Amino acid sequence: MNSTREHRAAATTAGVLYLIGTVAGVLCKFVVQGPVRDADDPLAYAAAHSNVVVTGALLVLVMGLALAFVPVVLFPVLRRVDEVLAIGYLTLRGAVEAVCYVISAIALLLLVPVSTVASAGSGTASPAGLRLGILLIDSDASSAVLSVVFCLGGAMFYALLYRSRIVPRWIAVWGLAAIPLYLAAFLLAMYAVIGYDSSALNLLVMPLAVQEMVLGIWMIARGFRPTVVAATAEPVRPLADASR
Repeated sequence: MNSTREHRAAATTAGVLYLIGTVAGVLCKFVVQGPVRDADDPLAYAAAHSNVVVTGALLVLVMGLALAFVPVVLFPVLRRVDEVLAIGYLTLRGAVEAVCYVISAIALLLLVPVSTVASAGSGTASPAGLRLGILLIDSDASSAVLSVVFCLGGAMFYALLYRSRIVPRWIAVWGLAAIPLYLAAFLLAMYAVIGYDSSALNLLVMPLAVQEMVLGIWMIARGFRPTVVAATAEPVRPLADASR
């Protein structure tokens, strides 16, 4: 019974973290990062809207930390299905992905002091100032790297969910089917076939974005399947004992 309650708590916590991360990411992308990226002079925009830029950086941190703690919370459950895959998922989606988000937040925060220095010097609208501002907010390279890490970790996660059946398998299959589309979107953008802000990219990433929201809501509302929770609650045998 205690194991069932622990698994229920893990599912609810992970679901809440999913929703927090998703909401923070959407707010940052469309409310903060969008206007900065679309500005003709990003440094001038940062100088005039420093509070908005700082808020965007905080939203990136909230998103990154919330999503990074999902594998931490679920690791005790998933390791009983396949410890190697669970460690891989924890490493990629917990550690590496969090580092990428921290770098993105730092780049946003740097816009404010750099804009002050540029204004006191040659000006934000100078060729050097424009190039520097665009470089700081140009997240295309980091988005490409993050997408690969995200998809590899996601494939491990949904494989674990499929094998464990702690959530309905159709949710796991949906995730596994949507990951190639998500990865293809950013690979095509890397090779300039489509734009990073294009409707084509948004269309390709939408299936996985919706799936993760469904998964988060499911974990909050329904938790993990009780019969499977009982099965996964068995202690993991040491490798030395398993080989006998």
